[in-house]
Formats: sequence, C-alpha cells, structure tokens
Amino acid sequence: FSGYDCDSEPCQNGGQCKISDGGGYLCECPMGTSGKNCEIDLYNECNSNPCRHHEAECHNKIGDYVCHCPAKYVGKNCEIFDRNAHAGIGRPIRHQTDYDMYQRDLERQRQQCIRNKCHMKRGNMRCDEECNTYACDFDGNDCSLGINPWANCTAPTKCWEVFMDGVCNEDCNNPQCLFDGRDCGKKLQSCHPTYEPYCQKHYADGNCDYGCNNAEC
Repeated sequence: FSGYDCDSEPCQNGGQCKISDGGGYLCECPMGTSGKNCEIDLYNECNSNPCRHHEAECHNKIGDYVCHCPAKYVGKNCEIFDRNAHAGIGRPIRHQTDYDMYQRDLERQRQQCIRNKCHMKRGNMRCDEECNTYACDFDGNDCSLGINPWANCTAPTKCWEVFMDGVCNEDCNNPQCLFDGRDCGKKLQSCHPTYEPYCQKHYADGNCDYGCNNAEC
C-alpha cells in the first residue's frame, strides 16, 4: 500500500513512489535520473557519440538515446548497411539464429524454383540441374531414382541381368552399362597356402617377408 499521495503516480521514468514518514511521498529514482519526480536526466548519452554513421543524428533520452539513421542504414547505432532501408530511428537488430538463416535461404531457393518453372519440369524423365535441389524437390527424382540406370546401355547383352554376377561381360564393361558392376576388375588370387598362415601371423610386424609381399597375401 503506497498511500493516496502515490495514487496519481507522480514518479516519472520508472521511479518508484513511497510514502514519506513526514507526509507526502518520495520517488526512488532509477540510475541516471534525479529530481522530486525523477524528471531530470543526469546524463546526456549522446555525448559519447554512439551513432556510427556520420549523417546520423543522436537524440538524448532519459537513461538512453536514439539515433536517427539516414537511408540504407539500420541498427541501434546505424551501423548496419541495408540497401532497402528507409531513413528513420535506428532499432536493435535481432541476431539471426542458424535456423532463421536456413529458413530464409530455403525460401530464396524456393522462389528460384518458381522462376525456373521447376514444377512444370518435374517428372519429365530428364535431369534439369537447375531444379535438382531440396527446395525444388530434386526435380521429381528425374536426376536420380526416377531414371532407369540402364536407359543409355545399348549392349546386346541384358546387362541388368548379369550385373555383379562375378563374371566379366565385356559388352557391359562401359560407363553406359555401369561397368558390369565391376565384374571385369582384376580378381585377386588366393594367397599361396604355404605362405598364408605365416603371412597372417606376421602381418604388419615391421619386417618385409618376400613371400608375403604381394596383393594376394
């Protein structure tokens, strides 16, 4: 209970009203203010020249200041360049989180998808690289899973039937036929049975054993 003298809320600038022992009221003023009703500003915050831009104007406030920024500058102290900003009072800029930046970048990519008409290109069985992004739904999978991997394979053999069967089919050993699943790569022979137990036991022991010095062993 603060008494009738405080009912009119005489204390300004965040001051707290208290009833005086001798009658009347007293204002407990926040730092930087003074006076019976905390109406006096003790400091001129503009004296430190906080506004960073040379054309900005500083206006003193009770316990604070504001910078009036020229066009293309924002921030509490007019310290941030923004080509789209209008002249006005500088306000603190909320720092973006990684998530905010990700969302803004994703939205820019989606707008690019619209400009590239990716919604009309998806599912056309042709890889449109400009649409092959997450924002554009990866061109409807036209650049990966949506295409028959053997579509360009013209070998007489049905290479998809002998793919990675362990047998080298030379007519499938080309990029268009996916190199026959690497079946034509050099196959390593087994390590000679005479050396194999010895080589396993002495593997990486710091000594060169000529009988083990080959790819098979």
